[in-house]
Parts: sequence; structure tokens; C-alpha cells
Amino acid sequence: MKSVFFALALLLSNIALAGHHQANEMSPNVAVAKAGYDAFNTGDMDAWRAVQAADTVWTIQVGLPYTGTYVGPAAVEAGIFGPIGAMWPDFKVEPIHFYESGNTVFVHARMTAEGLDTESVHMIKIEDGKYAAFQPFDDSAAMMKAAK
Repeated sequence: MKSVFFALALLLSNIALAGHHQANEMSPNVAVAKAGYDAFNTGDMDAWRAVQAADTVWTIQVGLPYTGTYVGPAAVEAGIFGPIGAMWPDFKVEPIHFYESGNTVFVHARMTAEGLDTESVHMIKIEDGKYAAFQPFDDSAAMMKAAK
């Protein structure tokens, strides 16, 4: 029983301390993740490309027409952002909160467009100050229902 209690206490302390920083301090990984969202939301694709590794890997789950794996910023723009713009012309992604674990940043986000208001979690792997990988866990059924 003592070992179960000790293991639980250790696990909870790790969870409680994971990704914590001083008040109003943003870690370098979270800053990079946030910069990607800020650039996408303002339409500044040069700034968006600046935080993407040349060989960034974006993996989109099953259920969306652009499901698959895309390597490199140009492939992401053509294969993911192109269809998103056509299917949801007023698509917005608003980060609610960033959670960090090592070099992975999880983003709790709100996605909106005409007929769409849903939340999602995105997983971003940061290496050398750039997005090395991105994988969203979106509500594809809600997204497809609102698609044009």
C-alpha cells in the first residue's frame, strides 16, 4: 500500500510541476508554438514559414478530406491550408491554453467558422526553435458538417 501511495504521489507531483514557469514567463517552446498560431491567424505566411522546420511533418487524422502526412511548409500550405480555406472561408483557430511537456507543446484551441464552433487539442513537437511535427486531434464530424 505504501508503494502505491508513493507512486501516486510521485506521479501527481510530476504532473503538477510539468511545464511550469515563473508568472508571465513563456518558455521558448511555447513561444514558438504561439508564434505559429499568431502568424496563421493574421495570414502572415512568411512569419508562419519562419517557425516551420524545412522538413516539418504534419499528420492529419482520418475523417477529413485532406487526411494524410505532409512534409515541409509548402506541402502543408497546399495540402492542408488550401482545402481549409475552401471549405471554411472564415476559419479561425484561437489558442485557449498551451501545455508543455519536454519539447512537445499541447494546445487547447477553439476553432470557428460559419456553422463551426468546436474545441481541439493540437500536439506540436519543437526542435531547434521550429515546428518539427504537428498533429491535430480535431472533431472531424463537426468540421465536415460545417464544410462548404
